[in-house]
Amino acid sequence: MDKVKYLKQGELAIVSGTTKVFTILGSCVAVVLWDEYTKIGGVNHFLLPNWKNKGIPNVRYGDVAVTELHDKTILSGAVKRRLTAKVYGGASMLKLDNASFNIGQRNIEIALEKLKELKIPIIFEDTGGNLGRKILFDPNTGDVKLDYIRNINF
Repeated sequence: MDKVKYLKQGELAIVSGTTKVFTILGSCVAVVLWDEYTKIGGVNHFLLPNWKNKGIPNVRYGDVAVTELHDKTILSGAVKRRLTAKVYGGASMLKLDNASFNIGQRNIEIALEKLKELKIPIIFEDTGGNLGRKILFDPNTGDVKLDYIRNINF
């Protein structure tokens, strides 16, 4: 029987076997990394784009979260050259979001930038817009089931 790990904001999980990862995204972004051969994958769920060297770095910040996900997935047995990425989230959830404040867009940009730096190919991206998302990652197949959540206007 499959187990499901619920990923909260500011967390990441490395999984294999029958453990799937589920998370719900608004302006947050999730990066999914997967090695097709070992069937090892990982998912992060970050809230803000950049850690500004204040306090302890943690995976609430995209620049830290993508690097940590990459490193922990490899430490768990995935092979870097076989890793692929999928990116989800980054919706503009509030009417007051504008180009300079839009956290969702800035989260998307940092995820794509870090994956490029790490030389991880992005094979799928479903980002932006104004709808939240629910995703369920299956490490056995690499599939990510995606459902949209209607925007709640604030």
